[in-house]
Amino acid sequence: MKHALARRHLARDGSVLYDNPRALLLCLFRSDRAPCQEDGRLSEPILDRCVPDCGNIVRTDRHAVGLRERAKELEIEASHVPGPLAQRGLAAAQKLREQADEHERTRFTYEEASS
Repeated sequence: MKHALARRHLARDGSVLYDNPRALLLCLFRSDRAPCQEDGRLSEPILDRCVPDCGNIVRTDRHAVGLRERAKELEIEASHVPGPLAQRGLAAAQKLREQADEHERTRFTYEEASS
């Protein structure tokens, strides 16, 4: 039932959903709002150019968990490297946590979407 609702929703405007596990997100691709596109003419995203504030990003609760896990990994790595590298790792970990927090603030459930 959940998958049927998603298929109907996507079919309305011809959007296609792309999985990007490396970036811990899904891309609900529309070229007119995709910063990965230089000229907006491609018919699919360039997944190695995902940017955190893209209007096409969709995340699941699993993605948010993955973001938090990756943040923990970065903090552990930061504890084993010199100052500037550690600071960069800690800053990246903080950004990942902020993305997970944003997902949790703005997420909606299947029940909410279908009512």
